[in-house]
Amino acid sequence: MRGKHVLIRPYLPSDAVAHAEAVRETAISGCRWLDWMEEDYPEEESRSWLALSQAAIAKNIAFDMGIFASQGGEFLGAIAINRIEWNYRAANLGYWIKDSASGKGIATEAVRLMADYAFNALQLNRLELVIAEENFASRRVAEKAGAQFECLARARVLDYGKPCHAAIYSLIGDDLLQPQS
Repeated sequence: MRGKHVLIRPYLPSDAVAHAEAVRETAISGCRWLDWMEEDYPEEESRSWLALSQAAIAKNIAFDMGIFASQGGEFLGAIAINRIEWNYRAANLGYWIKDSASGKGIATEAVRLMADYAFNALQLNRLELVIAEENFASRRVAEKAGAQFECLARARVLDYGKPCHAAIYSLIGDDLLQPQS
């Protein structure tokens, strides 16, 4: 999937080094929303994750992909469709952008591209974005991408093992027809 500034594609084994570097960069900057990110995140962990991601795509279990710059191919972050309920044609959508690439509209463009893929290629009807209540940057991405705020779910996610509330947003196909905010 190619947009104006980003390319979303399944991971390749050769992405492991850039993936690990982006995780470490983001962990060092103090990302508190993804507790698996560590300052010493090893490349071997990235290799394992990328292989698991490829296997999940092959089995239609989840669609974890990399976000790359459309010009030059720099690794910028990750986006995923997971927790798929095929019977209901619904799934979750999650994303993260490395620290040095944040604040540039990359996540918003990636969310819209991935949502289009979900609705057209995967024939899903609904995507949910489950975002920690205080993760205002991610919530703004959801809103700019056209997602609708539905509710605040109590104790829905964990913040380093501690339950915290989550803002639940949804996207349906018609949302992509609306102008971006």
